[in-house]
Amino acid sequence: MRMTSLKSLLSILILLGIVVAVLAWSFRDSQPDSAIRLFPADLKWKSNPTLHGLETALLFGNPDAPELYIQRIKIPAGTRLVPHSHPNSIRMVTVLSGTLYFAFGEKFDESKLTALTPGTFFTEPKDLPHYSMAKEDVILQFNAIGPAGTTYVETKSESKEE
Repeated sequence: MRMTSLKSLLSILILLGIVVAVLAWSFRDSQPDSAIRLFPADLKWKSNPTLHGLETALLFGNPDAPELYIQRIKIPAGTRLVPHSHPNSIRMVTVLSGTLYFAFGEKFDESKLTALTPGTFFTEPKDLPHYSMAKEDVILQFNAIGPAGTTYVETKSESKEE
């Protein structure tokens, strides 16, 4: 009976070792090899056709891969983003500057927009339609798990951006 307990314990330890090894392997690409420090002047802003054509700066990771990525987004004053959703499992957003007017829903309704001021944190759940508007320049920071994408909720009276 003592030998059976020893074999069971050994089996559990081997299984635990395999689980830890698989988890470590799966997160290997999400971990930086060295410290990262980016100052605002170091950011490389590019027009991003997959994100409403807005300017984005990638701080970490790859939005096209199933891994953690961190990205900043500039939304110019006067921008109106029609209802759309994203396939990411979760998108966590922080308003860094400006005021973003934001709401969830499949139809743009300005009366439902909430003013999100600098320092505000919010999430965009997977496939949940939302829309926004910027009356002044806004910079957001997204922390998300890829792959990223955008699906528009098209209506006859709305285009992707107005």
